[in-house]
Amino acid sequence: MRCGVARRVLATLARRGRRALPIVSLLLAASPALAARYELAKGEVAISLETSAERVVPSADLTLTVTVDAPSHMKVALPDLRSRFSGFSLAEDFSLPPTEANGRARQVHRWRLVPEPAAPKYRLAPFAVEAFDGRVSPPARTAFVTKPVVFPAEGERPAVTGGVEVDAKPGWVRPPAKTVALWVVFALSGAALAAALAYGLRFVSRRVKEYRMSPIERAMAELQRLLSRDLPGRGLYKDFYVELTMVVRRYIERAHGIRAPEQTTQEFLAAAAGHPVFTPQVLAQLRAFLESADMVKFAGQEATRPMTDDATEKAKTYITVDAGSRE
Repeated sequence: MRCGVARRVLATLARRGRRALPIVSLLLAASPALAARYELAKGEVAISLETSAERVVPSADLTLTVTVDAPSHMKVALPDLRSRFSGFSLAEDFSLPPTEANGRARQVHRWRLVPEPAAPKYRLAPFAVEAFDGRVSPPARTAFVTKPVVFPAEGERPAVTGGVEVDAKPGWVRPPAKTVALWVVFALSGAALAAALAYGLRFVSRRVKEYRMSPIERAMAELQRLLSRDLPGRGLYKDFYVELTMVVRRYIERAHGIRAPEQTTQEFLAAAAGHPVFTPQVLAQLRAFLESADMVKFAGQEATRPMTDDATEKAKTYITVDAGSRE
């Protein structure tokens, strides 16, 4: 918005006389392009994303600049983001040579993205970042997963309608279109409010009922609700694994007091290792279950229906066996 105002002011100055043209040209060259910026950081590694426009326009390409900034002693590796973009028909990478200054190393990658006109969402999915500390031998490896980034799209402009109506016949006068539209809006709002209240009452009732359940009863209810949605049957394997691991994590939090839903896989395994209820055998089973799910959720591994059935059976077996050992 500020860039647009500045350009209009400068254009006005340019029309007033040739004396202002050198100053106007200099200011126009210095004014930044309209852009949106997203920050992703983990420890000493900072990743910034900057787009060439605040909103995605289907008729124009979008330039995305990915900048990675880290200490010089760390080597940061990014995966190929080509498969992580959704809503774009083409993604081309143009990387710049890395630079170092003041003990910091910087990588710059530029992506040219071609939006799909009918895409429901323009998104960069979470991706894994690896960092290697070269101060020790062999280099110490750390990794983290970024948050998803959704690029807002340009809203569609409503069609202009309307006209002059003349009715010379006496009698009933048709109300204006604006009045009819307001009536429709009020009616739809009332219906939506009633539906929301009914849904809210059902939701609260179900929540109260679940809060009174034991951890295993509540976990099994959540698992049954997840299976009834048949996410794998609709090809939503990643969403299924996210929901399935959350069922197991929430059960562990309620049964053993470990805040598993808020922790990464590595943080949870480190916390569970110090808990007496998690034997080495149980920890190995949980590690295999969670890390295999992370490969689908974050690393882009292709999943199949037999894989989801096996993961569901493992989750159900762990919850059942663990609950039985607590009784």
